This record gives sequence, C-alpha cells and structure tokens, in this order.
Amino acid sequence: MKYPNIIKSSLTLFLLLLALTTTAEQKVTLGNFELHYNTFPSTFLSKEIANTYQITRSKNRGIISLSVLNKNQRPPKAIEANINIMAKNLLNQNKDVKLIKIIEENQAIYYLGTFALNNQEDVNFNINATPKGSDEIINVKFSREFYTD
Repeated sequence: MKYPNIIKSSLTLFLLLLALTTTAEQKVTLGNFELHYNTFPSTFLSKEIANTYQITRSKNRGIISLSVLNKNQRPPKAIEANINIMAKNLLNQNKDVKLIKIIEENQAIYYLGTFALNNQEDVNFNINATPKGSDEIINVKFSREFYTD
C-alpha cells in the first residue's frame, strides 16, 4: 500500500470523529441503522490526510463527516449508503457539498463532504441516507454556526 501511515492516521481520525459524534449523540437511528454525523473546520485535518483525499485545508472550508452503521451486526458495522446532502445558509443560498466516500483496509466506511463557509455563518443541513441493500431512508436536519476568524 502506498500510504500505510496515512491510512493509520485517517483511521485514527475517523475513530476520533466517531467518538466525538457518539459523545455528543449526533446520530439518528432508524430500525437497524444509525447515521452518525459531525461538522468541523477543514483545518482540523492533518496536511497528510488532506493531501491524500485532495481536501483543501482552509479557515473558509468546512467538513461534514458521516457514517452509517448496521446495528444488526455485532459489533455494529459501518456500511455503504446512498447519501444526499442539501445545505443552505440563512439567506437560503445553496452550499455545494462535495462528498467523497472513504473505504479503508480494515473495512471502515465513512463519507467526508467539503463546503465553503463564511465567518459566523449558520448552515442548515438536510441529509438523507439510504443504507445499501435497504429501502429505508434515514433523515436528519440540523444547523451549525461556523466561525472562521
């Protein structure tokens, strides 16, 4: 593998984000599935991880992290999903979210979406996730205020 240390770093990042998400209970449960979500500035990523996944690190870029877990498996397992994100600011202007799927060697699966933001900007997210092999649609709506200065 070309990036063994970066993969370990990204796995560590994912587990950290998942732990933060779990602590804050930023999740939605529907039947046997959980959608975990979190947002943070792109500057929280290391340069190595940002370069690996071609993510721009900037105080004016935000990231949304998503993962879908199948609770029917023991322990719960991250699975692929079809994810649709609509994001708008308070002026009802659309925020383009570029979503990438990350599948790691150890079968960790998560999604990172990047978007532009301004200082003290409230962003309203509406996320629909359909777990692979399921007809169920997990929906979550939430708002975050971002500070860049």
